[in-house]
Amino acid sequence: MVDSIKGKKLNKGEWAEFYVLLKLLGEGKLYTANKLLQKNYQSYLDVLRVIRQELSSQVLEYIIDKDNSVVIIKVQNSDEILVSIPMQEFKVNASLLFSGIKDMKGSSIPAPDDVCDFARIIYVSKPKAPAVKALKKQFGGKNDIFIEVRDSKTSIVSVMGFSIKSKFGGNPTLFNAGTSSQYIYRLFGCNDALMEEFNAITEDGGRGWSKCKEFLSQNGITMEFVGTKNTTYKNNLSLVRESMSKIMAWCVKDRLIDSPRDYEVMETVERMIKVNPLNVSNPAIYYEKAIKDFLIAGFTGMTAANPWDGKEQVSGGYICVMDQGDVLCYHSSDREAFRDYLYRNTHFEYVSADKYKWSRIEKVKNEYLLPLNISVRFNTKTR
Repeated sequence: MVDSIKGKKLNKGEWAEFYVLLKLLGEGKLYTANKLLQKNYQSYLDVLRVIRQELSSQVLEYIIDKDNSVVIIKVQNSDEILVSIPMQEFKVNASLLFSGIKDMKGSSIPAPDDVCDFARIIYVSKPKAPAVKALKKQFGGKNDIFIEVRDSKTSIVSVMGFSIKSKFGGNPTLFNAGTSSQYIYRLFGCNDALMEEFNAITEDGGRGWSKCKEFLSQNGITMEFVGTKNTTYKNNLSLVRESMSKIMAWCVKDRLIDSPRDYEVMETVERMIKVNPLNVSNPAIYYEKAIKDFLIAGFTGMTAANPWDGKEQVSGGYICVMDQGDVLCYHSSDREAFRDYLYRNTHFEYVSADKYKWSRIEKVKNEYLLPLNISVRFNTKTR
């Protein structure tokens, strides 16, 4: 028997991964979502088995036997059955877990004791299980769960890896900021005295970026994009498309300097289309596709800090745990709907200037340079 998870504290997003395991094994279906992230009752994947690895030496399979309405748990490549449990028990414990953590306050919370007892019975001691090593090598590293499914429309059976996001634990990020994700801008109209005054601005104990923005405007300081601070990030962006760093730099400046509101990705791109900073012949198509390419790259594996090979590291798609407990997905055959969902439902987010080491002017070889930084986060409301 495995160690108990009773008393273990995780954030809601991490508990959501365990909830998805229980929910899928209890229902045996994974419904797809339309572009508004609503359940598509006519399109679903039959869940045949879930593959998990908690111990480096052992991979477990959770096999659904729908004829007998049970889940068979066994060690992979072994005929020995560890335990056979009714699907209904998975369904009940999924409901208990969801209701038990949905409204709890705090960044780190425990699961209900009854669910913890059930976790021990089904050989779960790590609710957020590490990726299955063999499948991680095959599919990449951004998958949170591996599922063997049968497509209800084509009857094709395949193993898919999914990334899991939760709507009930705060809005998740799609692309995380870091010290490596800085965009560097050359300043015009700056001098040493203005630099020192600008760098000393604070408000309510923080950086006070709104005051910084006002300072730049009041002193007639303008800027132009020079490049990304991190060469790895520059190389990663170039794999999305050659002009991607310039396109993102425009969006970053729009978010932090030029636009007083409407930080949503789609509205930002609409402004960029009107300005057409790269002077392309088809701006309405070009910029929207470029940003969608960036979003899908960020979702499926690209980061600012680590070299990226251009390959998507999520083989199946995206699972979302909804506010009321539904578990919905976009998968590979819904690619365009998923790209549209990301585009319509994310925004450019301000991030801590001190934590991510941006917002202060640096003088390099008699030039005044300002690093800016943002992340991309999912919106609260789906549209």
